[in-house]
Amino acid sequence: MTAHSFTRFSIDHLSPSSLNLWRSSPGLWSLKYIAKVSDKGNAGMWRGTAVEDGLRHRLMGRSSTEALAAAIQSFGINSKDAESSEELQAEFDLIEPMLEQSAKWQPPGPLNAVQMKCEFFFDPVPIPVIGYLDFAFDGIDIDLKTTKAIPSTPRFDHICQLSLYRAARGRAGGVLYVSAKRYAYYDIDDEAMEIGLESLRAAALSLNNFLSRCESKEAVLRSLPVDWNHWQAPKTKVPLSEIFLAG
Repeated sequence: MTAHSFTRFSIDHLSPSSLNLWRSSPGLWSLKYIAKVSDKGNAGMWRGTAVEDGLRHRLMGRSSTEALAAAIQSFGINSKDAESSEELQAEFDLIEPMLEQSAKWQPPGPLNAVQMKCEFFFDPVPIPVIGYLDFAFDGIDIDLKTTKAIPSTPRFDHICQLSLYRAARGRAGGVLYVSAKRYAYYDIDDEAMEIGLESLRAAALSLNNFLSRCESKEAVLRSLPVDWNHWQAPKTKVPLSEIFLAG
């Protein structure tokens, strides 16, 4: 298997999130990674980043006041071009209680690194899958997920993500979910890791197989219907004719 099907579309690496999107909604994947059409972000994403920034400050020994200030600053920077709305205010209001819940979680040890690059190859896929781990501690890696409703078990796309980090670094790993009311931590064990890795590998192989049959961006986009009701869909629908004219 050669790299031509990826290089034809200027794709030099994959990611757990891109493979999860390909698995759940190929049409949206094509919009984001082939047509380069995506939202700049949304209030929920900015809230998640803000809580992560605040928790990082707490794990580095800063006070709760300093951590909250860092989280608020993060949200302000990311949302500076957004129009004021009820949704924006509602997500902002979740930052402090979520940060308070995250502070109740007991870390497994000193913080060693944040946003650590993880790279893994699936044979015979010719390009790497790259992701960025939120928090690395002694002997264990943790990813933070902020949510309005904590799941009773870790979400499968999150299992896939942590599975890649575990495989790339050869360490234990888990997911920390934080809501405004509580938190929950789930280990990703060896059995779950194998299932998650196989899902990502299957997605990468099917993606390579599909792209190898498409000679152009237009061929990719015309082959895959877009689910505009998907939670990751851009808020503004973009006609294919406009995408083609944009080159």
